[in-house]
Amino acid sequence: MNLVVAFEAILVVCCLISLNLARQAFFPANLFWAFGAVCIGITAALGGLKFAGFEAVETYHLTAKYFAGSIGMAAFALGAVAGLFADFFIRFHWWILLILLVILCGALLLGQWRFSPTVQMALVGIIFLVGLVRLLSSGVLAMYLILGVVCFILSDVAVKWLALNTGMDPLNIYHVLISLAVVSFGLSASRDNWE
Repeated sequence: MNLVVAFEAILVVCCLISLNLARQAFFPANLFWAFGAVCIGITAALGGLKFAGFEAVETYHLTAKYFAGSIGMAAFALGAVAGLFADFFIRFHWWILLILLVILCGALLLGQWRFSPTVQMALVGIIFLVGLVRLLSSGVLAMYLILGVVCFILSDVAVKWLALNTGMDPLNIYHVLISLAVVSFGLSASRDNWE
């Protein structure tokens, strides 16, 4: 399982790269992009420890996995929407969205509450729709958003098929696709400079 640990480490590095890229987005959108990258990065770090043999972190990894899949994905969706409606997010009530995100985090950490797979895919769909709309004004930014969405969708539906055709472990393919998605979202955030 050392190869899985290596792919988890690559995912952590990709999350750090995305976090650095998200700093270049405008405030408050950069908070949402950064929060999503940190959620996935923490999950990957705990997964690396779990697959390295530290079984004591398995429960934390499971909770972090639900956390990143629910709250992290919501943060990415909020970052994409914030870029689309930049004027609104800067001038009105963005702090309410941050408070909402903190409430959702608390609800997840205090119980085993999480978004259903349908809601998670709806959040990915929102990011995709924002990417389609942004094609009109910011082509490269939109392409990064759409590439990230495609990678997230493939990580959900095509991992077994890709593993069968490439001979790689499905978990490693999943990590590669998530790494590509996170870096794509970071690149998109870095190009989102509101004037």
